[in-house]
Amino acid sequence: MLKPTTVRLPDDFIKELYKFIKDMKLDKSTYLREILKKGFEEDKCERLLSRYQEGELSAAEVCKMLGVSPWEFFNLLKKRNMSLNVALEDLLDSGKLA
Repeated sequence: MLKPTTVRLPDDFIKELYKFIKDMKLDKSTYLREILKKGFEEDKCERLLSRYQEGELSAAEVCKMLGVSPWEFFNLLKKRNMSLNVALEDLLDSGKLA
């Protein structure tokens, strides 16, 4: 179900946005929904990966919150030139799990 919402935007941005929508012959509501969702997903990913890098979240937590597999998670890190948040102690302790 779609629900209406109100957002206040600067006039110059609205003019540019509406001109683009008109020039591209897009449906205004559909385009705004799509771009908002796309922007939200990107921002959500960036913020969760940042919290992972800071040690606030584990890789498993980020995978669950983003709905991605570990391999997709590794690819997200790679695309952003981020490294795994793994300490030497973690690697040494992982040998005890085998």
